[in-house]
Order: sequence, then structure tokens, then C-alpha cells
Amino acid sequence: MSANTVNVRELAAWGLDDYEYRPKAFAAEKVGEASRLIRSRLPFEQSSILIGTDEPELANLLASHAERSDLLAEMSSLSWSLGLVDLRPLVAFQRRLSFRPDAPPVVIPAKQDWPALLAVTFSTANPIECSMTHDRSTRTVILRSSNPNLHIATTGDAAFPLNIRSAGPFFEVACFRNRWFLRDGYHRAYALLRAGIYEVPAVIVQTSTLEELGASQSWFFPEDILFSNNPPRLVDFLDDDLVLEYTRPALIKTLRITMEETLAPATSTGEQS
Repeated sequence: MSANTVNVRELAAWGLDDYEYRPKAFAAEKVGEASRLIRSRLPFEQSSILIGTDEPELANLLASHAERSDLLAEMSSLSWSLGLVDLRPLVAFQRRLSFRPDAPPVVIPAKQDWPALLAVTFSTANPIECSMTHDRSTRTVILRSSNPNLHIATTGDAAFPLNIRSAGPFFEVACFRNRWFLRDGYHRAYALLRAGIYEVPAVIVQTSTLEELGASQSWFFPEDILFSNNPPRLVDFLDDDLVLEYTRPALIKTLRITMEETLAPATSTGEQS
């Protein structure tokens, strides 16, 4: 695999969305085989993903992370806590995992090595890597990056109202409609499960909408599949019989910010001209 291609693992047993980079030659046969395997499963009964622990080292480490300003900012509108979770029963709402050949591998700690596991699941944010150009004729700032998670977020600060962000550094699980999902950290979870590590520290989020869960994008599994008798599970990414594996071209994400100024008469009490 070259630096110009990306390896994809896509769950195949729950139907496919319209994805232009998926080869069509082998998809139908593999989907049929994977679907038959899923239909032979017993109906899904999710065991608890929360693991109680009285280890003082882990409790102290989690307490120190609970005060992180970036965590407090990211979770500001949500109900959350920190704890130890089991990855194996989690439902997955992502269809695909993409692996860049130049991405550094996840360093896999030993089981119950809490400082090393926290370095994986409560890591620091990656630096923003993108090019920036300014089109003066249209007053547009253009950002380009190979990172598909690059996005623009608002800050609430009038002096600096926009912030360029990447994926969050926190490993997050979430409960929605009494089912537990992996909310963020899919690539790290895949690497940990492959190595046999399934007890990990995480942010534990209680959500009341699909949007809070983070599963509302069109390229994720729809809600009816997530709450079916046999939903896609995180561990299914490890099963080659349930996965389509192929390469696609490396993609560049482009963000455009256009600046516009207007003046209009003040219309409410207290507005200044």
C-alpha cells in the first residue's frame, strides 16, 4: 500500500451505503455471506460495559484527568464521568475504519498497566496539520488537510470565535436508549482489541439524542440497524468474515471560511450604531 492509498475495513453484514470508493466486484457476494452469519446469531443481549474497580492508582489517575481543561470543554454540555469499561459488548455506529500507511501505530500497553493505558485513551490532541491560503478576491481562507477529522468549531470567545480542531483525544463510550456504543476512539479500540486488551479507562457519557451520541451522519449506520436484534458490534471489525477490505485513494479535506461584513440599522433597544 502506497502513501497515496488508504486501507479500509468496512462492516459488510448490515447492508452497504452509497460509497464511491468501494470496489463493486466482490461486495455483493461478501455481503450475502456476512449477512447469513449475522442472522445465525442469537438475539443481541448487551452485558454491562462498566467495570467496578477499587484500585487507588487508577482512581487517582482518572481524578487527575477529570480536571483537564480540554476534557471539560469537550464535555461541557453532556452528562459524563470517568471509569473503566469493557470494549467487547459495545455497539459500533461507524461502518468503516480507514488506515493511513504513514500514521504512527498505536503503542499497545500490557493489561492493567493503567498509566500506559491512560496514555492511549486520554492522550493529548494531535497538532493541526494543514495548509492555508487566503483568496483576497473572495475574502476566503482555504484550509486543506489529509486529516478527515479536521473541522471548524466555535469557541464562545468573541475575540477568537472560530477554532480549527481535529479528532478529540479522549476514548469515549456512550449510553443511548439503554444501549452502549463506542462514541470516539475507533482506531485505538481496534488496535487494543486485536492485542487482546479490552478493559480500558474511558469517558462515560449519558446521551438522550442521536446527535449527542455522535451517530447522526449519513455515512454511519442508521438508528433502526443500531437497535435491531443483531446490531454491528465493535468486535465485528476483527472478524474477516464480516468485513470488506479494500484500498481507496488518499483524500484531501478542504475547509473554506468566507468573511462578510454588513451594516444595518439597529432594530432593538441597546444596539449601537
